[in-house]
Amino acid sequence: MKEEMNLVKILEIILRFWWFVLIFAIIAGIIAFSISSFLMTPQYTSVARVYVDGGSQKAPGSGTTYNEITTNTRLVSTYIEVLCGDTYLNSIAKKAEKLDYEITGQEIKGNITMNSANETEILEIKYADLSPEKAQAILQLILDNAQREINRIISGCQVNIVDNASLPTTTSSPNTKQNTFIGAFAGVILGVAVIFIRELLDTRIKDEDDLKSRYNLPVLGVIPNLDVD
Repeated sequence: MKEEMNLVKILEIILRFWWFVLIFAIIAGIIAFSISSFLMTPQYTSVARVYVDGGSQKAPGSGTTYNEITTNTRLVSTYIEVLCGDTYLNSIAKKAEKLDYEITGQEIKGNITMNSANETEILEIKYADLSPEKAQAILQLILDNAQREINRIISGCQVNIVDNASLPTTTSSPNTKQNTFIGAFAGVILGVAVIFIRELLDTRIKDEDDLKSRYNLPVLGVIPNLDVD
């Protein structure tokens, strides 16, 4: 019963100072929005997809078997390791110089992500940069030279391009809406925390219930509130 009363008390405190929590949420949301909009540099992400083919011999007109799909899916991890290798990315950086893009292999490695699309044999490649044109150009270089690099390491495998590098038209980061929501939510948590700290530090006796909870003594009388509007 005591825990239930404590929970009711907590809710009463929050409802009594709802405006305080709202102010914290608004301020924190505005701060998060301002940081995302004015202080964080926007980035653009180009996306491409390739089909991983193990290169197994098939009769003309025959479909792809389940074992071939499973093998190709497992090969995705191998393709990722090869295409993210320092040797390959350094060669891409040199090719990028011919397009007047100054970049290193390590910088490319830091901006590229590769993963299996929905755990299939489709390899999804993303490249992020401050410039949408540069993001597309470098990712397309990676695609155009992928077959040669795969053949250098693994014989007989194919890199079939499903989607060439896209030209991003909107920023991929920062996510201003998401950051604003997270900031407002953090403001709510902070506002509630401040309220409870204030209540814990407030040792004043406010009503009869406070008196009973602190002292095991009977209440002989209560002075009424004689304030008149």
